[in-house]
Amino acid sequence: MLTGMGQLAVGLYVPSMPAIADHFAADDDRVKLTFSLFILTLAVAQLIVGPLSDRYGRKLVLQIGNLIFLASSALCAFAPTLGILIAARVAQGIGACVPVVVSRAVVRDGHSGEEAARALAAIGIVMAIAPAIGPTLGGIIQVTLGWRAVFGALAVVGVIAFLLIQFQLVETLPRERRQPLRLTRILATYLSLLADRRYMAFALAVAFSMAGLGAYLAGAPFIFIRLLDVPEPVFGMFSIINVGSFAVGSAIASRVTGRWLTMPAMVVVGGCLTMASGSTLLAIMLTGHLSVIAIMGSVAPYFIGMGLLAPNAMAAAINRYPDKAGLASAMLGFLQFGGWGGAGLAVGLLGGSGAVPFSAVVAFVGTATLMSFLLLYGKPEKFRP
Repeated sequence: MLTGMGQLAVGLYVPSMPAIADHFAADDDRVKLTFSLFILTLAVAQLIVGPLSDRYGRKLVLQIGNLIFLASSALCAFAPTLGILIAARVAQGIGACVPVVVSRAVVRDGHSGEEAARALAAIGIVMAIAPAIGPTLGGIIQVTLGWRAVFGALAVVGVIAFLLIQFQLVETLPRERRQPLRLTRILATYLSLLADRRYMAFALAVAFSMAGLGAYLAGAPFIFIRLLDVPEPVFGMFSIINVGSFAVGSAIASRVTGRWLTMPAMVVVGGCLTMASGSTLLAIMLTGHLSVIAIMGSVAPYFIGMGLLAPNAMAAAINRYPDKAGLASAMLGFLQFGGWGGAGLAVGLLGGSGAVPFSAVVAFVGTATLMSFLLLYGKPEKFRP
């Protein structure tokens, strides 16, 4: 649940973006700031949350993050202007980043190696439920109660998460393993992570692959709802296809990793799928063949590839720094959601209401997923003759 909270805060809200633009009489690109700035804040805040969780423990930091998430969700629900809504979404991004980064550190506290990869793959299957339910439920809330009720629902999620953490989660970082909160040490660690080619190979594979999801969420609502006249609840149900594809990839990863292929080899296989599907989507959109089947048929393999590579790349990156799991997870999350938010901004800057800009960004990041990994890591051992 914690891993999926950040995605739920996006997915539940995405079908309401056109309605919010109409409510405030604002252009679509300005409304997209409520999406992209949320994601970018979520990314940057992880660089602070990671060290805090290494110093003060996982549970306390999680609870403070939940309180911020709850309060900002309530402010979003009652925002009188678009400017206040954007500011509240930035605050919500701070709260949403905490469970994302700390949940990965919790996994690393109790698992290592390929066992951690399988644990993250299993979490990936559960995590797929959040974006599946999010747009579908968000579309229903939008047409029945309006966009403000969407943020009310997120506030309820914050309350549930607070109670579950308080009564169900056991602290996984004992006091003797906690790290002092020293700025010089934190900066030195972050610089060492950026200089580690193997770590960055895995981290950028996650960042670029997730950027494809950011491009889809930023561009797809306007393409489907405005250009193709798809009702909001129906658009939300399309996410079931995407997360189902991601779940298939994660399920395959949980069974194949360590038995048939190494973690780096699985990243290459997933990267090949993201590159091929992104390029196919762009080629179809350039022909002018705009349809639901064309878009979803091209996007589904992308999410399968993401499901194959993301759990393996996350586990391999964090495994390199077992005594600094919070910091390693924070940098990984920063790059992951930074790519997600950056792709959303790119769609808007290129003219987000059209199909070609959206598909061009997906094609670029899908190709960069594979190319960046091969350039930094080299040829994985399992693929060598």
